[in-house]
Amino acid sequence: MTSQDPLDLFRACLSSSNPPTLLTAALEPAPTLPLASYISFPGTAETSEAINIPKDTPTRYTSKTGVSDDFYTLGQIWLAWSERESGVRDYLVKGQQAGVGYVSVADRRGVVEYLLGEGDGGGRVRSIGEETGSAASAAVEELNQQTEAGPSNTSAPAKRKYEVDVTDRDFCRKVRAEEVELRDRNSVLRASNGGKINNFSSFLQTVMHDKIRAMRAAVDNKSSKNAPSQSQPTFDSSRPAKKARSNNPIIMISSSPTALITMWNVKRFLEDGIFEPSEVARQNEAMQGNTRVEDMIPVLRKRTGPGGERRQSRDTCKYYVVDGVEALQKFGQDAWDRVICVLTTGQAWQFRPYKWQDPKTLFRNVKGVYFQWTNEPVNPAVRDWNVTEMRIDKNKRHTDRQVVAEFWRQLDAVRRR
Repeated sequence: MTSQDPLDLFRACLSSSNPPTLLTAALEPAPTLPLASYISFPGTAETSEAINIPKDTPTRYTSKTGVSDDFYTLGQIWLAWSERESGVRDYLVKGQQAGVGYVSVADRRGVVEYLLGEGDGGGRVRSIGEETGSAASAAVEELNQQTEAGPSNTSAPAKRKYEVDVTDRDFCRKVRAEEVELRDRNSVLRASNGGKINNFSSFLQTVMHDKIRAMRAAVDNKSSKNAPSQSQPTFDSSRPAKKARSNNPIIMISSSPTALITMWNVKRFLEDGIFEPSEVARQNEAMQGNTRVEDMIPVLRKRTGPGGERRQSRDTCKYYVVDGVEALQKFGQDAWDRVICVLTTGQAWQFRPYKWQDPKTLFRNVKGVYFQWTNEPVNPAVRDWNVTEMRIDKNKRHTDRQVVAEFWRQLDAVRRR
């Protein structure tokens, strides 16, 4: 009978220059130890069948001298051998990634020398017949029994019967006894306290009920005071109420994907003064689940007085940004009267669906702004368009706030006209 001890098999393979290999659970070659379930030892002269042993099988190599119930597993022994030339840091990292642990750094050299037949393991290796009561001896005996049963069992060793841990079973029983089953939104507020059910119905019937009744009474009193007298005209319910109209200014930008300012990055640029490439902003939104950009984006511009934000805080102006006439039509028939600025890329096709299709006429009625990189030459197409050129640096993000501040100054000048 050929010995099925993992250490003996490992040493025999190395002495014959035929090292063991890794196999998956389906007994196919595994590229790495984390994907492997078995370590396969090639057949010997006595048997041509390969011997496959689970990588978590304990060996006879103890992790501490004198301790007989703490053994290195076959996967840890294989890792120590395969990473014998690696540095300590790489070795520990690969051991954690493999999920099998690793032979201690102090023992690694001794394990390698033992596998090569250059040492005796320093008294760490238990003999096969030694009565240690350990899992290593049991695993070796089980492998030997499987070999005697026939070669069909060597490729897929039978699993050992699971033994229930009494301590874990009692702990789980205690946890389940104290669990509260959550059936609906009402039972989630209830808890068991010594067999007595505690709930919050009294809180709903007393405290919240009184508060709701007081709030309703206050609303009724206010309504009675504001009721129209006999001499005041009453409200005619037959006439439809007019919806309050918003006068927030509108900024139109180009829908071109090559534009520096798009619907993906305009909000962060104008509100926070940080320029982010459109493609980067789109990818960041996609990671958050936003795969489509809105066609109408509100932008808040906080204006502060010369005394600082804390001393002389003024109102916050709200603007809307759109990139096409389809979104602009949502603001009503007078939407073009609210357009205060148009960002252009220097391409005339942008203005074809506009109210003013000629660029010269358009920029006599609205403010025109042309954003470009600082290292780009002047675009000759926009020289006669009456637009303000503003430049963004590709690398210096600390200059973005200056560009945005100048942009808002240009729009403030237009609104004061």
